[in-house]
Amino acid sequence: ATGVALPALVPDAASAAARQSGPTPEEDVRVLSEAASTLTSLLENWERATVDCTYADVPRELLEAKNKQLLLEKASTFALFDKSTSVVTCKTTNRIVRDYIGVTGKGPLVGIERRMLRRGVADRVDPDDLDNYFAEVESFSRALSRASTLSYAAGTADLDSMNNFEKGQMAGGDDTNLEQARRAIADAKVSLDNVVKMLRVEEIGNS
Repeated sequence: ATGVALPALVPDAASAAARQSGPTPEEDVRVLSEAASTLTSLLENWERATVDCTYADVPRELLEAKNKQLLLEKASTFALFDKSTSVVTCKTTNRIVRDYIGVTGKGPLVGIERRMLRRGVADRVDPDDLDNYFAEVESFSRALSRASTLSYAAGTADLDSMNNFEKGQMAGGDDTNLEQARRAIADAKVSLDNVVKMLRVEEIGNS
């Protein structure tokens, strides 16, 4: 996979503190901008985030009946985990995806729709763009909801999340829950990018 390393997300303690004192519109908009960057990082590093290749299996040919004696000999010398007698295998995982879309209580996407709809935030939008703004918020919310549902199903129903596969040989296609979750996240990012543009984030950065 290409792209930069995925940053670790932490529980949304800052947001919890902000809820106690009440975040300013500028703080909300900065978090929305950070959320857009978070989704960009996830999509650019999708394979790294969703494929876990920390498994090692005995090669199939060693498991065949004709090679049973060879397998026993290797086991007797504790060599089963040598590179010559094991192969790296992988499974897909939904854990990082669910962290990044905010459903585990981590990162800037936690409570993001609430931030978008706060009056002080919406007041930053050009009055002529308000209808478009709320339409993008609705589109974002629907896409993120789909991503949440599909990413959960990816960890319980996708075959590649339960059955090991050789590195680079993932069996799933365009219809897996994980791939559909990726497309939903991409849709959410498009809407979030439009929201951020209408909030004129660059003006905050220059203030």
